[in-house]
Amino acid sequence: MAAPRRTQKQIAERYKGNLGYYNKKHSWRRARHWVSFLAIVGGITGIVLFQMHGHEKFFNAGKISSNHAAFGDNCASCHDKSLMTGGALTVQKFREVVKDRFRNGIAFEPIDQRCETCHQLHAFHQANVVQNRSCSVCHQEHQGPGPMRSVASFNCASCHNNGQTMAASAQKGMQLSPAAFHRHPRPVERVVFELPRPPRGYTQVFSSFWAGHPEFQLDYEKARDPDYDWKEHRDILRFNHQRHFAPDISWVNGRKLDCNFCHKPDAEGRYYQRITFAANCQACHSLQFDAKNPDLKVPHGDVTLARTFLRTLPAQYGDYARLKKGKTRESEVQNFVSQQIRQLREQFRTGEELERAVFFTSDPYKPQRQMGPATRANFAGCAFCHEVKPLANAAPVITKPILVDRWMPQARFDHAKHASVKCDDCHHATQSRETADVLMPAKANCVTCHSPAGKVVAECITCHTYHAPPEAMLADAHNPAIRSLKQMLLGQK
Repeated sequence: MAAPRRTQKQIAERYKGNLGYYNKKHSWRRARHWVSFLAIVGGITGIVLFQMHGHEKFFNAGKISSNHAAFGDNCASCHDKSLMTGGALTVQKFREVVKDRFRNGIAFEPIDQRCETCHQLHAFHQANVVQNRSCSVCHQEHQGPGPMRSVASFNCASCHNNGQTMAASAQKGMQLSPAAFHRHPRPVERVVFELPRPPRGYTQVFSSFWAGHPEFQLDYEKARDPDYDWKEHRDILRFNHQRHFAPDISWVNGRKLDCNFCHKPDAEGRYYQRITFAANCQACHSLQFDAKNPDLKVPHGDVTLARTFLRTLPAQYGDYARLKKGKTRESEVQNFVSQQIRQLREQFRTGEELERAVFFTSDPYKPQRQMGPATRANFAGCAFCHEVKPLANAAPVITKPILVDRWMPQARFDHAKHASVKCDDCHHATQSRETADVLMPAKANCVTCHSPAGKVVAECITCHTYHAPPEAMLADAHNPAIRSLKQMLLGQK
């Protein structure tokens, strides 16, 4: 049986008469006091001696990255040396610095101003950002001699996963002009599909791409291709992706049609070249209008030129006879021209009827239904693909198609890094029959790989940039309403 435990009164009796223990001298207590005192005095002495004779490398926090290796031995390139160059270190100055650091923390403004001396074409985030971050918060140095480490997603999530910050950002954005958010300028020749900015901006709260990131705007707004007039429910350009994958489509130059037949990478391999009729369509839709003279074709791209061509067919047949048929005698040329015109009139009674068929009939050449697939596509009018509008006593008007170069201007993408992925896995072109379809991936397509489950990096900077591009800064340099980086950092108006 266990012995009974002592009571609290019995335990207290042990310390009776010893209540002044804390006032007694003790060797360990003396040692702790002197160690603390010497540490403080030694630290202050070290600061004074370093001020007089020390080398700044003593305080180097680590190797500098290769990006800044050119001034890796010159700490003053980034760090403030005013304490060393502003006269001798005095007790008053030291007290003021310590007091300021305890109240306000580390001052990043001097380092940020040094960053601006080189990185002049960098603006901070969107206009509705509540508080801009210091350069050093995201771009951390002294982490090793290799390339500077990429910005981690937790830097972005510190704001985008904070409900109060995002609410304040949304409120600020609603008070600004939409022009203040145009941070993605583009070359004049590039066509970019830009949806209107949502009323609250892009201020949804989420923690990561795979957990909470909103659906792509193209997807949740059910965007439609600009070549489809959604208000009037009509096609400006008629195209059916699924039809071009059909088994009855003939091979072209010994090759079956596939995505890469038309969609070819640009010089960088990131995006694809713009589709053109000459480069991508003419191999099949060659604009022939006379099956017996396949090299004679209606001009493409200029309605007036095409109309003039049709109204001067005798002259066109004459040139064709001389250049393609090798006829040199004028009598042979005239006989050839008469024969071709007579054959056309068997199908079209007048030139006006032929002109109407070429411009306005979507399927003018009925005999093509008996032709083989290799030649069938050559005999279709302008209205087969285009919206054509008549004009009195003038050439008709063909609505120019809008061929988009960039569908997601606020995101970065590199097709070359996705070469192992099948096009249809993301774009689903084989299921698309309508011009209105925007065949851009949905978020779910990307999360398949860019997530912990897919084991592919999914950092925010994989697709997005925090800073405005250099082109925006060049434009802002001429706009007095836009504040500079230094003004933003220092809170200047």
